[in-house]
Amino acid sequence: MSEKVNVYYDKNCRLCNVAVNVAKKNDKDNCLVFISNENIDIKDTVIVEEGDVRFEKSEAVGILLKKINFKFTYLIINIFPKFFRNLVYDFIARYRYNIFGKIK
Repeated sequence: MSEKVNVYYDKNCRLCNVAVNVAKKNDKDNCLVFISNENIDIKDTVIVEEGDVRFEKSEAVGILLKKINFKFTYLIINIFPKFFRNLVYDFIARYRYNIFGKIK
């Protein structure tokens, strides 16, 4: 059995909830544990904790993509350098409620 991986996400974000549902459906090893980020200080990023290692922003997304076996998507995203991936991530994170809506 795979080691549990904690995923902290914004439960009020429609995009985040869709991503969580896709991840749950594709988590064949049942290793992902989804936790609302409402009790932590960081609100505008997904956080993935794998063992003692903490990943944020585009690195966290990459870990999730590998865990749910979306390897081709992972490879495509990782063509771009981390600073660029994080710029795109930050833009989406900043405007996620405007673009995708908020869950009340």
